[in-house]
Amino acid sequence: MFLRVNKLQTELPAPKRRDPNAAAALQELLGGKYGEMSTLGNYLFQSFNFRSKTKLASFYSLVACITA
Repeated sequence: MFLRVNKLQTELPAPKRRDPNAAAALQELLGGKYGEMSTLGNYLFQSFNFRSKTKLASFYSLVACITA
């Protein structure tokens, strides 16, 4: 059984200016430079190529919302 909530676990403050170091740190927290981010891309690709979206709507929604 899956329970999906479409929001971040914590609220992130809006940046006052661009900060590449803070962006890199946030990227590491959300899944690393190469680890889970590549898995996330795979799920995104799978959601684009999902067949029978209407017949399997609940599964498509799960795969699509992983990358949302």
